[in-house]
Amino acid sequence: MSAPLIWVIMPLLAALLVWGLLRWPRAAQGLAVSLGLMLTLLAVFLPVGEILRVGSREMIIEPVLEFAGRSLVLDNAMRPMLVLLYGALTFWLIGARAARAHALLLPFGIGVAAMLAAAEAVQPVLYAGLLVEGAVLLSLPFLAPPGQTAGRGVFRFLIFQTLGMPLLLLGGWALAGVAANPSDVNLIRLAMLFLGFAFAFWLGVFPFYTWAPQLAGQTHPYAAGFVLLILPMAALLMLLEILGATGWLRASADVHDVLRLSGGLMVVTAGIWAAFQRDLGRLFGYTSIVQTGYSLLALSLGQQLGNEIFAMMFIPRVVSLALWSLSAAVLRQSAPDFSFKSLEGIAGRYPIASVGLAMAFLSLGGLPLLAEFPIRQVLLQEIAADHPVAALGVLLGGIGLLFAGFRFLSVISGGNVGPGGLRWREMGETPGQVILIAGGMLILLFVGLFPRLVFPVMTGLLRVFPGGP
Repeated sequence: MSAPLIWVIMPLLAALLVWGLLRWPRAAQGLAVSLGLMLTLLAVFLPVGEILRVGSREMIIEPVLEFAGRSLVLDNAMRPMLVLLYGALTFWLIGARAARAHALLLPFGIGVAAMLAAAEAVQPVLYAGLLVEGAVLLSLPFLAPPGQTAGRGVFRFLIFQTLGMPLLLLGGWALAGVAANPSDVNLIRLAMLFLGFAFAFWLGVFPFYTWAPQLAGQTHPYAAGFVLLILPMAALLMLLEILGATGWLRASADVHDVLRLSGGLMVVTAGIWAAFQRDLGRLFGYTSIVQTGYSLLALSLGQQLGNEIFAMMFIPRVVSLALWSLSAAVLRQSAPDFSFKSLEGIAGRYPIASVGLAMAFLSLGGLPLLAEFPIRQVLLQEIAADHPVAALGVLLGGIGLLFAGFRFLSVISGGNVGPGGLRWREMGETPGQVILIAGGMLILLFVGLFPRLVFPVMTGLLRVFPGGP
């Protein structure tokens, strides 16, 4: 048995089984969540490439699977990535029914995670573009379910993600050429150019992020949140893997400058645009762009601390985006759309969901005492030490995001949080929704209040890439 068989092939086959159970929603979700949890626990406890003794028998989980003349490699070093990927999937699937997301999110969400795991594992890396494109195509059925018209945001998402595929193929070809002839300056420039634009399209680097607010504004918030989390997360891990495996690319000062400029522009522009939004969905899209920008800024530091900051961002981001998506889906139940006008005073009917959405928003904005604040503070200090102008721009973008959060609070409370403005007895959330939202809020508070208990575990989670920038 091989590791790719467990974490790539088996989930794809299990997704077909979940699809067959969709007429029984509880059974389908139970199977999907159980599968995600099992894959996560296997990634934690099952060693790869070592002898396992089960009673009197011995077995080895081989790290390599040959497929169509290419290799899928998932060794022990890749297990933390699998924990993060399938852990995020499981966390998302738990709330799928409570968010009333389309049932197709269950099987196709598993398929997306499996394809992204394969993209991280494939050798040579240039074939990852094809697998990422497969994940993008698998996300379309739950972004635009049968019977619903696909919005412009879905088409833009598909176009921009597809543009990244041939560019990564060309970048991989150029990387192979550089490995054979390290002194060829033209090939080095081509590799940097192709790879840079490939990840710019995938991650939504300015000005290529117009699809994100449109996608979030036109699709179900829980489905959009899953895509805005899982695809950028996989692309960032792939970027870190390429930087760690390519010494000349990692050592290039130009690469660090490009990462800093790209991340800074994403934070500044998306943060400012967020401050002027009047639609919750579009606001969600800009917020997700800001988070990706912070990750690129962490990678631009070019030191071990930057890697650690990069790693520490993921778990609070998973919880915050899931809490946002679930809370927004609950509010969407009684609102005709996501415009601020439609959501005015809605906290009186959905108090728990409103508080959960506000807390997720403020955590992503870096408000003190919440999960993102300790990481954001360290990142800003490190950037300011060498690049004060860049730090000032990043601070401005963060302030814009926080302004949008407090503005949204004013809208959902109707401008009055006192007893005369809100009628808390009209609580519209179900008990299951209350439990999940409350759990997410407690996690954000715990991480924000006790970061020293959580962040060391998170830094160890991604030390799979010790050679990162």
